[in-house]
Amino acid sequence: MLMRKNVLLWVSLFAFAGCASVTIPNYIRDEHPYRKTFYAPYDTVLDATVHALEDFGWKVAKTTEPSVFERNKDTDKPGVRQILLFTDVRQMAFIFGTRYARMNIYVQSGTDGSTEVELRYLTVTSASLKNFQNYRNDRYAGKFFGRIESLLK
Repeated sequence: MLMRKNVLLWVSLFAFAGCASVTIPNYIRDEHPYRKTFYAPYDTVLDATVHALEDFGWKVAKTTEPSVFERNKDTDKPGVRQILLFTDVRQMAFIFGTRYARMNIYVQSGTDGSTEVELRYLTVTSASLKNFQNYRNDRYAGKFFGRIESLLK
């Protein structure tokens, strides 16, 4: 009887153990973006966005011109400034695996003195032989935009 319990324990451990390779892309596609418009100058909003990332423990890994990755109709308008920020991958412990998260923040100036910030959030949960992707984090998006707003005051 004890032998069967040990065998069952080992079989279940091997069933839940495993390796799954995780690849987190730099660019996160436009799956479920969060957008908010701030009525402040582009440079001020960009600085507040970078500070908000740092306040939440994120590090900007790379910045680039968004047109490298996607076409946007507003790039033809004169005076429109834009940048795409890539964060480092954040690894978090999870009960039956590991969760990885990355964000892309797209900052674009408007023609009326406003600036739009778009947040794209991706989490990949690696659990025994399968990876699960999620493009939503409503609670974090609200906290992030709230922090930018408080920095702009």
